[in-house]
Amino acid sequence: MVIPECKDGLKPVVGMVFKSIEDARSFYAEYARDAGFETRKFSHKASGDVVTWLYMVCSREGIKRTREFDAVNARQGFANRRRRGSKRCGCNAKLTFKFVSEGGVAWYVVHYFIEEHNHSMVEDQHKRYMKSNRRLDQLHSKFIDDCMKANIGPTMTFNLLREVLGGYDSVGCTVTDIRNCVRDMKEHLKEVDAQLILNKMSKKKESCPGFHYVFEVDSNNKLTRYCMIFGPFTGKDNHGCPVTFAAGFLSNESNESFSWLFKQLVECMGAAPKMIITDQDRGMRLAIELVLPDTRHRWCMWHIMLKLADKVPKQLHADESFKKDLNACVWSELLEPAEFEESWNNVITQYGLENVPWFKTMFEDRTFWVPAYFRDFPMASLLKTTSISEAENSFFKRYSKPQFYFAEFVMQYDKALDAQRNKSERLDYFDSTIVPILATELPFEEHATTIYTDKMFKDVQAEIVEAYHSCNMVDMSVQSSNKVYRVSDGSRNTFNVNHEVGAEQIPEQYFGSRWLKRPLLKAVHGFPRHEFEMTGAPEVDAKRNAITKMHKTYYRLAQKAESHINDVNALITGMERLGLELFGDEWLEVPSLDKGKRIENVFGDPIPDAINVHPPDTVHTKGSGSRKVSRKEAAIRQMHKPLRRCKKCRELVRHDSRNCGKEKEKNKNK
Repeated sequence: MVIPECKDGLKPVVGMVFKSIEDARSFYAEYARDAGFETRKFSHKASGDVVTWLYMVCSREGIKRTREFDAVNARQGFANRRRRGSKRCGCNAKLTFKFVSEGGVAWYVVHYFIEEHNHSMVEDQHKRYMKSNRRLDQLHSKFIDDCMKANIGPTMTFNLLREVLGGYDSVGCTVTDIRNCVRDMKEHLKEVDAQLILNKMSKKKESCPGFHYVFEVDSNNKLTRYCMIFGPFTGKDNHGCPVTFAAGFLSNESNESFSWLFKQLVECMGAAPKMIITDQDRGMRLAIELVLPDTRHRWCMWHIMLKLADKVPKQLHADESFKKDLNACVWSELLEPAEFEESWNNVITQYGLENVPWFKTMFEDRTFWVPAYFRDFPMASLLKTTSISEAENSFFKRYSKPQFYFAEFVMQYDKALDAQRNKSERLDYFDSTIVPILATELPFEEHATTIYTDKMFKDVQAEIVEAYHSCNMVDMSVQSSNKVYRVSDGSRNTFNVNHEVGAEQIPEQYFGSRWLKRPLLKAVHGFPRHEFEMTGAPEVDAKRNAITKMHKTYYRLAQKAESHINDVNALITGMERLGLELFGDEWLEVPSLDKGKRIENVFGDPIPDAINVHPPDTVHTKGSGSRKVSRKEAAIRQMHKPLRRCKKCRELVRHDSRNCGKEKEKNKNK
């Protein structure tokens, strides 16, 4: 038998009196925590609302009921039921409290106490793992909520807490506790997820008429589904950086879904886009032809050329001359359509590809992807692939997870757009303050620094430098107020250049409005400070600034005091005194926030009182099931598989005895 050791004054004694049942339970829990064991309520008796008897026992009291079944399951390798251990070992330690009332005064008294345990106490270095020592208080809740806003998972949240609080023994919880806390809050969010976001959208629409949103529900007033396809519409700003100006969710990749999405895009933006670049999805192609008839539709050349390895014989794909000739044909921006067709036919004939169906199909659809058919479109040379869209997909993956609820996704989506705007503003700042380095003494190069953003100026400067070193003037003549220069380049080409007499700057008609320093269209919503002003609530912004200042002040004091223990104790005493002055005794017993309040703190909106739209079910998207693996991918997988010894040829190979001869014959034919 083991008798626990504890601090003086913590051990229960028969006859000890407590004012309330909560005080009695807290006392026994504190005794157990110090001694090294845990407690639980065994049972109680009550008369009306008054508990007359309370029986507290050691948490290891009793034995597991399925003990015999567990033994059988263990002998079977836990095939029927997963392994779950039990702490119960039949400990008889207990404490009984009795309700006493005399003369209108009531209290609880220790009636019976068994001190001995039949197991050892938890060692000091292990006490932090006891359930009684793992409690999520206000500090943990605030930290977990802030990490959720920053899209930080439970494991990283725990690691940050460990560093902030000074080690594992100071955290006061485990990773599992944090994970369960996040899970419980998400479960509370589950039923109000859709309505919470729609309320948020409605408020944003009221504060900003330029904001546009639309949704569809089924017959049960549910949004279509979870696990839907996220489709952002991405463009470039005047710095050449990706910018997202609209986004949508689709339950499938059908023609009808894309048509609905494109209709909403036109309604939101007020005009159809001039050009849209996509992959070769048939549903998207039909939707664009139906909804966006005046929009130039271009296929991504990178996706098309990536398929080349699977469409031609292996020997031909390894032929550098073939790849050089084909690339010169399809990637050239200088060929006219007739020249491209002639060059294409020559390549097909030279390498014997007349009967390859893929080449026939791609030639029939040449107006969707070959640069020769986009020479009339401005900036067509910059818009050949969906690389900017692929970059944005990678960008949004840093802010989202596959199993997000709508509320979580919208919160992170707003942060992603805020990051885009922050990057654009930072580049605007650099353009307004940094003086570019000039490569020549030409006046129009200096003029270019005043009108173009830094990224575009570097491209313009490269063209100026190349012309400066490669072009030579053959002769010059004067016609009216213009000078006409006859210029030759390094390739023996000659051309005429008209130059206005006395002009030392780039004419305005040649600026091009796309890459200038002056801003393009700015966002009409999304900036927090602007929304506060539009909703007539500037005090919210003032409160946020005050909270930020409060945190800075605390951390400044903490860093200043942490070098000396006396300064730390003085700071704690001062904060406790300030707490008493501001809030009285109530500040010592701050109740933990309920899940509804925490959801409001994290997502910025309260739990809806009425739910008109319910959250959706889940759906499997097109890429979630099995798919046909390309020959290239299959070869890569096969190459990474370990070799094994064939029982027939006794060699370390990638075949077995059943297909040994077939594999050798196949290798000979190659």
